[in-house]
Amino acid sequence: MFGRSVGKTFVTGGTGHVGANLVRALLERGEAVKALVRNKGDRALRGLDLEEVVGDLHDEAGIARAMAGCDHVYHLAAFVSLRAGARREIFDVNVRGTQHVMSACLAKGVQRVVFCSSFGAVGRAPDGGVSDETCALDPFDTDLDYDLSKSMAELEVHRAYASGLDAVIVNPSGIVGPWDVKPSSLGKTIIDFSERRIPAYIPGSFELVAMRDVVAGHLLAMKHGRAGQRYILSGRLCTVDELLDELERLTGKARPRLRVPPSMMMPVAHLSSAFMRSFFPRTPPRFTPGTIKLLGRGKRASTEKAQRELGYRPTSVFAALGEQYDWFRERRIIR
Repeated sequence: MFGRSVGKTFVTGGTGHVGANLVRALLERGEAVKALVRNKGDRALRGLDLEEVVGDLHDEAGIARAMAGCDHVYHLAAFVSLRAGARREIFDVNVRGTQHVMSACLAKGVQRVVFCSSFGAVGRAPDGGVSDETCALDPFDTDLDYDLSKSMAELEVHRAYASGLDAVIVNPSGIVGPWDVKPSSLGKTIIDFSERRIPAYIPGSFELVAMRDVVAGHLLAMKHGRAGQRYILSGRLCTVDELLDELERLTGKARPRLRVPPSMMMPVAHLSSAFMRSFFPRTPPRFTPGTIKLLGRGKRASTEKAQRELGYRPTSVFAALGEQYDWFRERRIIR
């Protein structure tokens, strides 16, 4: 379906949600894959026929050495955080780490790199309509430090592009699909819903995309993307109620009866976030002020550019939700 690489394909973040799926797709296409990992033997890649190189995004020279012999690069590695208070780590990994990867790509003469950003790095449309790739993120009106870091990381990609690097950016929205090893924030919601650990919910809406479409979008961007451009990868805007309806159908469990208005939940989120940050810094809270704001904004995504230039065709988000749920059940993550 897509052209193969001649040399090896280098992937950062191969043990993450997107990475575990993309690496499998690359191997199925017959590509030789080299993955930068924090530790060898991670269960996300266990048993796969690829080369794992232990490294860190802080080490620019080490990344360049690991990239030797690779002609295509997918930069997926990121520190994902929906909470406030982790700004230093978010900046060091997402911004400075991207700078290091782009510099290594330039030094090694990589043919093309695809950088996985986020729909969160795309701004809201000025007229309140659908957001497309031209919408700049307002740094003074961002809900999450993660979104701002991804926007700043895109600047590093554009800087490398201006220096001669053939680079393309993709911006996935909230991702639904299998091989969610860690698991993701949405994955935890699926697990907690199935285990009846969600006492209440907050109404709102957000963009979701099937994992298979995110993988296809990366491969399409590698082959057809215009250098220096970014492409939004999304499926549809989903309300929280629609998501809960589908989880009810999948699990046979009833949704939480308590529906809490955002205005009532916001003070609680401020208190719980401060408490969790102080006493349980490694445990992400279920809701933060930033995520509540995101649900209320209901920012909509346009995939017109990706469809027109890449041939991107989004599929069913709810079918992907079923695949993710089945994946959890098969591995007894959901009992």
